[in-house]
Amino acid sequence: MIPRRIAHMLAFACLLVGLSPRPGGAAEQKLLLVVLDKVTWHDLMSEDVQAPTLRRLAEDGAVGLMCVRAARGYGGEYLTIGAGSRAASRLDPVTRTNAEAHAFQVSEVVGGRTAGEIYTARTGWQAAGDPIIQLSIGELVRQNAAADYPLQLGLLGGALRRAGVGVACVGNADTPGRAHRELVAIAMDEQGRVALGDVRARLAVSDSARPCGVTFNPPAMRSALRRAARAADFVVFDPGETSRVESCADKMTARTVEAERRRAIEETDDLIAEALSSLSAQQWSVLVLAPSLREPQPGESDLGLAPVILWSPGRRPGLLSSPSTRRPGLVLNIDVAPTVLAHFGVEAAQEPVGRPIAVAEAEGGALSRLEEELARHRASETARRRVFRVLPMAATIALWVAAFFLLVGERIPGVLRVLLRGVLLVVLSVPAGMLLAATRPLPAEQMLLAGIAVAGATALVGSHLTGWRSGHVLPCLLLVGLLTYDLIRGQQMLYWSPLSYSPSGGARFYGIGNEYAGALLGASLVGAASVLWPRDRAGPGERVLVAGGLLGLAVVVGVSRCGANLGMSLALAIGAAVFALYLCQRSIGWIEVGVGLLLATFLVGAAIIVDVVYRGPDASHIGRWVTDLRSHGWQAVYDVLSRKFSMNWLLLRVSSWTGMAAAALGVLGVAVAARPARVVAVLKERTWLSAALISCLAGSATAFVLNDSGIVAASLALLYAAGALAYLALGDVGLEK
Repeated sequence: MIPRRIAHMLAFACLLVGLSPRPGGAAEQKLLLVVLDKVTWHDLMSEDVQAPTLRRLAEDGAVGLMCVRAARGYGGEYLTIGAGSRAASRLDPVTRTNAEAHAFQVSEVVGGRTAGEIYTARTGWQAAGDPIIQLSIGELVRQNAAADYPLQLGLLGGALRRAGVGVACVGNADTPGRAHRELVAIAMDEQGRVALGDVRARLAVSDSARPCGVTFNPPAMRSALRRAARAADFVVFDPGETSRVESCADKMTARTVEAERRRAIEETDDLIAEALSSLSAQQWSVLVLAPSLREPQPGESDLGLAPVILWSPGRRPGLLSSPSTRRPGLVLNIDVAPTVLAHFGVEAAQEPVGRPIAVAEAEGGALSRLEEELARHRASETARRRVFRVLPMAATIALWVAAFFLLVGERIPGVLRVLLRGVLLVVLSVPAGMLLAATRPLPAEQMLLAGIAVAGATALVGSHLTGWRSGHVLPCLLLVGLLTYDLIRGQQMLYWSPLSYSPSGGARFYGIGNEYAGALLGASLVGAASVLWPRDRAGPGERVLVAGGLLGLAVVVGVSRCGANLGMSLALAIGAAVFALYLCQRSIGWIEVGVGLLLATFLVGAAIIVDVVYRGPDASHIGRWVTDLRSHGWQAVYDVLSRKFSMNWLLLRVSSWTGMAAAALGVLGVAVAARPARVVAVLKERTWLSAALISCLAGSATAFVLNDSGIVAASLALLYAAGALAYLALGDVGLEK
């Protein structure tokens, strides 16, 4: 009997020979998509796991991390892959399965009737000779009908069918009493049909030695895959064993779960090796991916980033990327459908939201580079969760205490005012500190300590340089300088800062997020007021320079190569326009405000449009939105505003940033309503501060309206406005010269 390792090497050698281009003409392009669900990169590449075929595919192909959280809520990961856009599939409380799992062979008996009969009764459509049908297609369509963005279930399978590309599904992940044929959602057409393949229950067999009592049937799987490969060009193959392990994980001990997962990966690897050797007569590319991730074990981080491998004959190893992320080594699940369509040269009637995956070269080896990226993602995400929990809470408490101190006035002991001013300065310095802490790979704890240490040092140095009176200036100007530099030079600090992106959550992957864009809005306006303050009668040149700098920041935040954030670009433009009006004349009316806002919006908008036209629609999501606007008119505008309103309303009710925004408005409200003597003295002395506060309020309101997570941007902008005012008013007012 041939040893397992030698058998794998022979199988892969056959694949390399058989999948190379045939001499004398172009070979037929085909694609095998292997579903290996509920696993992580660590599971696949662990030294304890003997999976030589998967490792060889990873070493000789392109690898990446795939964000699987682009689905709308729980479930829908397979639907999302097939649609090229975020889709949902709700969990049935009785069967504990998602509707996307309810796919069957037409001839299978379900509840006393054939699946074909049920399908026709539910939909009014005929199976029309297709062997595989999705029984819950009507339910899935209804669940996704309210999507406020382009979404067509079955987009991939439908486009391939109309183009004459043969599509097949082979696999079964059933557990006792529950059907798990989610793989059909990847390849089905708009009516929930697949033209070729086998997903019948016979692909699984009873096995009392397995925790779930079921395992795959290797002979039946091999036979079904060979038949499908002979007739189809695109085959979705799901052995289902790794899914079964996860479905029974809560009934096993941790050691048993680990052993069963290792066994499932190794046996699946054997099956993949045999499958690849049987395809040696044809030209196939291989795409291996995990549509969803397992629950993390104790001590593990839930990253939401799944493994993905793409092997193609003649293609060099590298890191997978796409215009959706603009980051080597990172793709989205919505990118899979457009990648398959591009592989076959097929265009869908409705363009998917995702973009085709490409391969970028990786210095030092793709796998080793990916392992480094994964470790850094894990550290950054762990630190992010702590920062997002602690920073809003600390800022909220400090601002409410500051509001109380301002109301009470001189009865507050001086030592308490000094302590509170120090806390406010550190809070204002945290965003810059977290940026600098992201300049090199660090474990989560060290990253947090470094960020806090930098924040404390910034607060101390800023206070010392200004005689302990204007310590807020350095945190503001440092943040503006760091962000401007990073936006222009490639956003590396933004990418790894724990106060910025969350690739695992599908929040943002490039440009500048609403967290730092909001901080930039507040810091730039307060910083501009501080720069102008010593010169009450600043000359026209200085005023033009400051106004131009603020508008320049708005452009940098908006253009696709830098910030790629249209909503926050407009918010910065509005804030800059209001501040520029005050620079022109101290007293302004509504006419001046309207003209100034229109002019600033026009200038920034024109710069962004030129950038989109020059760089093309795929340069960023702004370009994609412009394309949608051309195709769908004002409906595209309505869809975007509707989505932003829904997300903002949700975050307004549940987000901790809401409390911080309320506290900041509380400080400003006390300043306006109670007019404490200390606040009046500060505003009288700091000539441009009131203009900066008003401008910040205008920009924050714009940010709140125009962004999905507008409350986050608004709260951080208001933090700098209210924090700076409270810091100054609690100091020795009247001593600054």
